[in-house]
Amino acid sequence: ARYGLSVEEYEGMQSAQNNLCAICKGPPTGRWDRLHVDHSHKTNKVRKLLCFHCNTMLGNAKDNPDILIAAAEYLKLHS
Repeated sequence: ARYGLSVEEYEGMQSAQNNLCAICKGPPTGRWDRLHVDHSHKTNKVRKLLCFHCNTMLGNAKDNPDILIAAAEYLKLHS
């Protein structure tokens, strides 16, 4: 309801994604055993459903792709 989705719309998205995160393709686990609605903080438009960890990752990167690319490059150098 927070993002204008009905329960049926959420369940449809969840089914279309096979109850898997749109980024890591894993199932929701642990105490956050549901997929979270990802949305643009600029437009409030719903994107996809994400696990807690991927949703938090995007939020911590302030939805900035440059930060995420820099983080990926950092991990490649230091793995």
